[in-house]
Amino acid sequence: MEIKTVDLNDDLLKGVSYRVKEEEVDENTAIKQLMKFGVMWYAVNLYRVGKITLSEAAELSNVSVRKMLDILEEHGIKGNITVKQQAKALKYAGKL
Repeated sequence: MEIKTVDLNDDLLKGVSYRVKEEEVDENTAIKQLMKFGVMWYAVNLYRVGKITLSEAAELSNVSVRKMLDILEEHGIKGNITVKQQAKALKYAGKL
């Protein structure tokens, strides 16, 4: 683990303080959790606009591809796999 110093403005501190109070976690844990949510949100949006693949979004979010599909579904995002890509995958799977 690497230690970084980050300056948090009042808006961010308000969110951290709220999470500390509501989730009954320490400040360090709240900051880590909120940063993880932020990275996941970032990955979801990159996927939404087609800048990264499903597996890249999963890797960036540190979750499985299956979990990433669930997260994307929760955000109302459908897959960006084309019919051609699906046909190619099925053809490949048939050879296994």
